[in-house]
Amino acid sequence: MEPFPRRRILGRLRLTVLVCLLLSVPFLWQARAPIVAPVVWILGTGYFLGLFLPRYLRRRRLARIPLSDADREILERRVSFYAALSDADRAEYGTDVAIFLAEHRIEGVDGVEVTREVRLLVAASAVRLVFRRPDWEYGDFGTILIYPGGFRTDGTYSTDIAGESDPAIGLVHSGGNVILSLPHLQSAFRTGNDGLNVGYHEFAHVLDGTGPDGIPDALDLGAYRPWVEVMQREFEKVHKGRSLLRSYAGTDPAEFFACAVEAFFEQPDKVREKAPDLYAQLSRFFNQRP
Repeated sequence: MEPFPRRRILGRLRLTVLVCLLLSVPFLWQARAPIVAPVVWILGTGYFLGLFLPRYLRRRRLARIPLSDADREILERRVSFYAALSDADRAEYGTDVAIFLAEHRIEGVDGVEVTREVRLLVAASAVRLVFRRPDWEYGDFGTILIYPGGFRTDGTYSTDIAGESDPAIGLVHSGGNVILSLPHLQSAFRTGNDGLNVGYHEFAHVLDGTGPDGIPDALDLGAYRPWVEVMQREFEKVHKGRSLLRSYAGTDPAEFFACAVEAFFEQPDKVREKAPDLYAQLSRFFNQRP
């Protein structure tokens, strides 16, 4: 996530000017022109200076000192990926983490205390997926809810799982909000190589888009056909019990993508060896070779 994306800012400025021109032109030869035209430009200027630009000005200020020494110590201790980065990459990753935390709400449910460490683990999960794609942005997907454990998926999302045979540990709600089970989030960073990471899984669903189908919104048009072909072949392997991905990946294309992302970042050597085409597609998409 670029703190101050000049191309995006200039593009939004040009679009704002163009819209103001188009809205003003029809009134230039009317008696109302002296009233309407200034109002249009005032509104356009207010949108750009009041709603769009401040976000990136805040980001630029945040990038100067993104994380405290205590934050960096937590990331070094808990996030092996961060600990292995160069100093320059650590600075960039830390800035992305700080921006994510500044722009997304994280709340505890049923008495869960959202400590600074928990917040950092959530952000570390999300940022890992977009780290080498500075032009990518997470939109406003609602609040990130931290649950004390598993929960029901019957529409109540209750933490009372008595009698529930297979409680969920994470979920992206269709109307917004991301739910993460705290013990499973923490466990993902304790093990780190078992192919399971609830943070990676759920934020992969966020990248998948509002109509989750295993084809992420950010996928380049030219990459569509090879992506579908590779994913379909591996999806069929899951159903035949011949894939390195866990059986849950066979639920549907959206879950297949999320499980593939988990494996790609958690067990990259295994994916590269046993599913080289899958590894190549994910590596190209995320611009990473973990």
